[in-house]
Amino acid sequence: MPNEEEGWIAEFEAAGDDEVRIRLYRGSGMHPEAKYHAAVGWLREQARARKIREEEIHRYVWWTLCAAVLSVIVGVIVLVVTWFGR
Repeated sequence: MPNEEEGWIAEFEAAGDDEVRIRLYRGSGMHPEAKYHAAVGWLREQARARKIREEEIHRYVWWTLCAAVLSVIVGVIVLVVTWFGR
């Protein structure tokens, strides 16, 4: 059975999330019952991984924005000190 499930997972990965989801909703290509449950579990894992990636991207974008704003503030301070420090 594990080899069979590994084959199904390879099939799911080749087809992609959307295609597997469509097959689940239509009910086609998901026999036997164990394949259906493997597909549901695989989709859950994919959704979990996607959420983690999105959170990491969000954090990266946030820190990049903070660094850009800080750079602008430092640049303005340098210009003011240079301009009025003469």
